[in-house]
Amino acid sequence: MESFGDLFEHSSWIAEAAYHKRPYDSLEQMYDFMVKEVEQSDNDKKMTLLCHHPDLGSRLTMSQHSVNEQIGAGLGTLPAAEQQELSRDNDRYKGKFGFPFIIAVKGKTPEDIREALKKRLEHTPEEEFRTALEQVYLISWYRLTSWMEQNMTEERV
Repeated sequence: MESFGDLFEHSSWIAEAAYHKRPYDSLEQMYDFMVKEVEQSDNDKKMTLLCHHPDLGSRLTMSQHSVNEQIGAGLGTLPAAEQQELSRDNDRYKGKFGFPFIIAVKGKTPEDIREALKKRLEHTPEEEFRTALEQVYLISWYRLTSWMEQNMTEERV
């Protein structure tokens, strides 16, 4: 369970629920159960899950997963002006939707991320709530497959 506690940012309750339903035939089946666990939770619990995600480009405390993901997307080395713009847009987003902007940054450039943020600011609260959850699922999938690749590699050595 410890290996999967942070698949969903600071929300170990999801991995704990999955732990109690094991065994699984595959990691995919376990992941599907985790997504279902979130989907069946009430909106307050989903909102808490969304609020556990850090602001993109933030230098505040975040999980090691988030740190690595944001560094990989180039958000850790943004020039000051771009950092300020991202921070302003994040503040606008949080003001409108009540949770931080969440996007799976894997394979994206800072420009891709800023463009997505501006576009998603045009969503309705209902649309963005669903979009943010879908991004959380994608992030957790990337984290799970990364864990699997790392552990499969270690076992082969």
